[in-house]
Amino acid sequence: MFAIGKLIKKVVGEDQEKKRAVAMSIASEGTWKEDTAFRRLAELMNRGVFEDVDLEKLRAVLGVERALFYDAVADTREQIRLEEVLENAQKRLAFRKGFEPHIFMVGERKSPSQITMFGLTGGNRNRIISFESSTFKHLSIEEQFDVVRLFIKKHQDEKAGVIPFFGKAISYRYCTTPDGDGVEFNPQGEIVPCDRENKTYRGDARVWIG
Repeated sequence: MFAIGKLIKKVVGEDQEKKRAVAMSIASEGTWKEDTAFRRLAELMNRGVFEDVDLEKLRAVLGVERALFYDAVADTREQIRLEEVLENAQKRLAFRKGFEPHIFMVGERKSPSQITMFGLTGGNRNRIISFESSTFKHLSIEEQFDVVRLFIKKHQDEKAGVIPFFGKAISYRYCTTPDGDGVEFNPQGEIVPCDRENKTYRGDARVWIG
């Protein structure tokens, strides 16, 4: 529970009338159902959701000092920020642990032509050519480049160089590290200069259907 939730719980205790008053004080305009107001209160206490909450009105209903109340608000926002930092770090660590060298295909379009179908059919996986890394990683760099060229040729021959949702491939980036660094090849399999800041990550596509 976040700091604001602990403060509310401490003030309200087991007093159901007080809890109802607090819930209704943060309810959206026009809300008359108590269960809706209580759900909103639970979101505030457990997830720190302050959207559209009149903080001064909440403080007045709680009857706590301004400094104490706004310290709890600030602490809650800092807790949320730190949780987001931790979550992003964990995602990044998981990505690094699971990273395998691959070819990332760069198409004519920067954004997919059909964003929903793009997400439903695997997102950026449509743009990735994977390798059998258990044997591939033991090859010399020149041998790796030769294999990359074979995959590029295969994609050009079998798919006409077309990437689903992104048009024709304008380049193939051989990504060797989880930081997005790599070597750029053109559709003819030739190495081309690449801006070191032009990094590419696998990315993530999520689709919700409600």
